[in-house]
Amino acid sequence: MKDSLSTEQQRVHAVVKKIQAELEELKETVAQDSAEQKRRLKESGEIKINQGSSESMWESAGELRAVEQDLLIRSKTLAKNQNRVIALEKMVDDPYFGRIDYEDEYGQETIYIGISSVFDEYDNLVVDWRSPIASLYYEGNVGDTIPLTIREQRLSLSIELKRQFLIRQAKIIQMLDTDNVMGDPYLLEVLEDRSSYQMGAVVSTLQKEQNQIVRDTSAKVTLIEGVAGSGKTVVLMQKIAYLLYTFRDQLKASEIILFSPNKIFQTYISQVLPELGELNVTSHIFPEFMKSRVPKFNLITNQDEKLSDITLLKGSLQFSAALKRYTNRLKTNYIRFSSLSFQGEIIISKEEIKELFYSIESKGTLASKLGLLQRILTQKVEQLKGSQRTAKWVEDVLLSMSDAELRQHESDAKDEQKAEETLIDSILETAYAPVIKRIKRLAFIRYQHQYIHFLKAIPKLISLEDFSITEEIWTEHIQQVLTNMAHKKLALEDMDAFYSLFQLMNGPISTTKFKYICLDEVQDFSPFQLQMLKDFYPTAHFVMSGDLNQNILMKRVSFNDLETIFSESSFQRYQLLTSYRSTNEIIRFSNHFLGEKPAVETTFREGKKPEVIVANESIPYMDYVQKKVAGSKKASTRVAFITKNYAEAERFYQELTNAGIESNLVLKDTDNSHYPVIVIPVQLAKGLEFDVVFALFHYSTHSSSNDLSTAYTICSRAMHELYFLASSIEDPFVQRVEPTDYHLVELN
Repeated sequence: MKDSLSTEQQRVHAVVKKIQAELEELKETVAQDSAEQKRRLKESGEIKINQGSSESMWESAGELRAVEQDLLIRSKTLAKNQNRVIALEKMVDDPYFGRIDYEDEYGQETIYIGISSVFDEYDNLVVDWRSPIASLYYEGNVGDTIPLTIREQRLSLSIELKRQFLIRQAKIIQMLDTDNVMGDPYLLEVLEDRSSYQMGAVVSTLQKEQNQIVRDTSAKVTLIEGVAGSGKTVVLMQKIAYLLYTFRDQLKASEIILFSPNKIFQTYISQVLPELGELNVTSHIFPEFMKSRVPKFNLITNQDEKLSDITLLKGSLQFSAALKRYTNRLKTNYIRFSSLSFQGEIIISKEEIKELFYSIESKGTLASKLGLLQRILTQKVEQLKGSQRTAKWVEDVLLSMSDAELRQHESDAKDEQKAEETLIDSILETAYAPVIKRIKRLAFIRYQHQYIHFLKAIPKLISLEDFSITEEIWTEHIQQVLTNMAHKKLALEDMDAFYSLFQLMNGPISTTKFKYICLDEVQDFSPFQLQMLKDFYPTAHFVMSGDLNQNILMKRVSFNDLETIFSESSFQRYQLLTSYRSTNEIIRFSNHFLGEKPAVETTFREGKKPEVIVANESIPYMDYVQKKVAGSKKASTRVAFITKNYAEAERFYQELTNAGIESNLVLKDTDNSHYPVIVIPVQLAKGLEFDVVFALFHYSTHSSSNDLSTAYTICSRAMHELYFLASSIEDPFVQRVEPTDYHLVELN
């Protein structure tokens, strides 16, 4: 029998009481463990390795290892408890969102589903949405029999009841029995809500097709392709949370890395994983990730709305293949060595190093051959050290030592002659340490010269004509790269290639073994960058989300490129064709900018038609804009004026300021976008959503394929209202749209 609202409310109170009790106990535990961790860290810093005897040295070293191991175990427990506290704090207000009654061979069962599990002594009060049994909520409808595998046991479960809850502050606001999650008033209420400065986890409205993506772990490479507003990003995040739950014994949060398109978007999604109880997933902006790998260079930022031909070449798979062919040739020629010096004198010349390297017989990689050279050079330096034992500079160092230092060495050695030998060994070790370090780091290779030599070789490795580049243009570009390097600067595409060259010469040098590489807005990555990540982390799984229709940079990665890059891996491609962000009217308007490939979408909400506003110097359109902004502020909705580039954002911001309309200009991904009214270029608006969007195209004089993709991206940021500013009704953009799909605002 179905429970009444009052009965369900009583259960909510009982579960919340249990959650509060666990939360209070756990907070106390976390506080105590944190204090103990700090105390033990301090103690570990005070442990000194006793050098008095080998026995005491091993004893103190063993003590330090034991303390470090204990700290590691305690740290993992503390992190787990901290994650649990975050989940429970959210569940105090909203303990669960769904209920499923089902029947199996043992009889009828009831489960309640939330963002984490809650147990009492006798029962599972709330089931984690990621658990296998919770699939019933997403996969099945009332009357369906769903096959599930739980702990390797195949079950057939018949769904008797599916119930949804909207709970706020431990009170049931809405309770709804439904056949499915999609198409009910609860989902509609969520979608009709105002936009937020931060994305939520929204597992309560996870759809069947999204749930299947989240739970599928069969492929090495997963691509989540979807139309604007289809939930690609949140599904990607939920999949990360699901992986950490399902493989919690084999996968640590530190073994997953997530790449976001920019810092604004990174901030926007920053609370999704914590809401799901996962705190420690590493999130990066790709340029920053590369900057950390090439710290000696500053990054040159690119604010162009369209990539140059040279940038496209350097981002291509052809450029990646050319680099590998080039480094393979370095095994027999062309490496730029520098001499090894000691105390200002050359001890092994670059000519000698070159001769040694090319005399080595090796069928392995360039990195392995250079590894053999390292060993040879190290041996030569060790021989040189041996010949320097009676050198005058060593004697000078001995004579400069104080009596106290000498007596200490004699006391430790318990033999005067042995003490002198040990002391000389120490002096030589210290003096030659920088040389040995240079050899270990392959720092005797002139990497900057090597990279420039690679660029000069490009016309022999790639057809420049395929990228509409002449040899004269390429030669001028190399000079620009030389100038940039002289000023310790590199463009991102050069940073990518420079580091890849370094990696190919040194071999794998990353200390972090990521098991999952997750990329959002994958269409903004270059094929070179994706190939580079695949080469850096060859055993990692890849989870990517993207929409080629939003490829505003144009000619970045295509899905053919993805299939080429991951051709040796199992590849699963999903397509999400339902938009949950925008109304049907906004989607229909936006689709007109997709050219020959309109998106096949299902929409969920109806709303007002987009408005086309003719905006030029002879029409006082700013009064109308001001009226709309004032109405949005009154309704507490967010407004974004989105432009196709940075220059137009600055220009329109000034127009708003002159008209007395208060707004905030966002030109860098470090700028604060948490304002009710902002002006932002589309490059920084990727992935974001706003209640009201003004698409600013009244500056445009033409509509290239690049601009059409940009128009689609801008318009699809709108949730509830869209205003399209054009220079005239004859504007090429307006002409693409059916007159029945918008309302023309006629201003006098």
